[in-house]
Amino acid sequence: MAQFSTSLDAHPLSLGDTAPDVPIALPDGDTRSLSQFRGSPVIVALHAPHWDPSHREQIAAYNQLIASLPDAAGAQLLSAGGDGLWRDFMFDDDAVALPVIKLTNDELALRFGVRGEPAIFVIDRDGVVRWRHVGPDAPDPGDIIHALTDAANSPPATTSGNWSRRQFVATALGVVFALTIRPRLARGEAIARAVSSNTAVTSVTLNANGKDVTLQLEPRVTLLDALREYAGLTGTKKGCDHGQCGACTVHIDGRRTLSCLTFAVMQQGKQITTIEGLAHGDDLHPLQQAFITHDGFQCGYCTSGQIMSAAGMLNEPWGPHDVDVREAMSGNICRCGAYPGIVAAIQDVRQSGRAAR
Repeated sequence: MAQFSTSLDAHPLSLGDTAPDVPIALPDGDTRSLSQFRGSPVIVALHAPHWDPSHREQIAAYNQLIASLPDAAGAQLLSAGGDGLWRDFMFDDDAVALPVIKLTNDELALRFGVRGEPAIFVIDRDGVVRWRHVGPDAPDPGDIIHALTDAANSPPATTSGNWSRRQFVATALGVVFALTIRPRLARGEAIARAVSSNTAVTSVTLNANGKDVTLQLEPRVTLLDALREYAGLTGTKKGCDHGQCGACTVHIDGRRTLSCLTFAVMQQGKQITTIEGLAHGDDLHPLQQAFITHDGFQCGYCTSGQIMSAAGMLNEPWGPHDVDVREAMSGNICRCGAYPGIVAAIQDVRQSGRAAR
C-alpha cells in the first residue's frame, strides 16, 4: 500500500491512488478499518458531523443523473436511507446497500491529503480512488458522469470483474450527495444575510404542536418552508410544492391544510399540528399504529401527509364505505401505490370507534 504524508502540506489523493487504511468508528462503538470494506464501492466524505447523505427530497435530482448514465438506463431510485455507515438504495426492481463513511477527524482527513475543507472520494471495490472532489463548491455533474463512466468501464486492480450496474448506479448516487451540500449551505447563508440586513424580514410567532416558536421570516415564506427550514420540523414533506400531492398536509385549528400553499405569516395565533405532534410521546396516534398494522406505506415519503390528511378526515362528515375514503383522500398521492393498505388503515380506525385526537 502506498504511503501518504500526514503533514499540513499534504496534497489530496490522486486518481488511481490506493486509499489509506484509516480506522472507521462504527455507531455501536466498535472500529473497523477501511480495507474491510473491500469488495464494495465506498463513498468517503470529509464533512461536518451534521452532514447526512439521505435527503429524500433529492430523489428527483438523483434520477435525473441516473438517466444520464449510459450504463444505468432504465433504473429508477425510489428511496435512499439507512443509519450508520450503510445507506440503502431502493430501486424499482432491486436494492443495494453502500457504505457512506463520514470522516470528521482532522488527522484522518490529512491521510487523504485534505485539511480544513469538505471533500468526497469514490473508492472502488479494490480500494482505489476513482473520483474525488475537494472544496466547498459543487462539482460539475458532467464531470461526474464522465469520470464514473470511465471508472465503471475500466477493469479493477484484481480479477474480481467490473462493477455491476447496481453498484455503479449506487456509486454515482453517492457522489451526487456532494451536490446537495453546497446548495443547502448557500441557502442557510442567504437566510443569515437576510436576517442580518433586516431586508423584508419580520418576526413571526407560530404555535406548532402546542409550543410557540418565533422565527425571522420574509412575508413570502410558506408555512411548509417555515416548519422545515426554520423550525426544524422536517416530518412535513415537500413533494410537488404546488398543492397537488398532499405530502405537506398539516392541521391548522384542527383542519387539514396544504402547508405549501399557505403563508406562514398568516398563521400567527392559530394552532398548527404536524406529524411530530400527532403522537403522545411513545403512544402512537391510532392512525399511525393502523398504518403500521396494515402496511400502509412503502418508501414512506408521503406517509406523514397521508396520516395527517386521514386524521383530519376522521373529523369530517364522510360516508362509511371504502369509496368514500378514497374520495376523501384523493388529494394525497402515493407513488408507491400503497392505497389498499392506506384505505384499510383508515377504515380500521373508523370502524373500531377510535376517535382522532
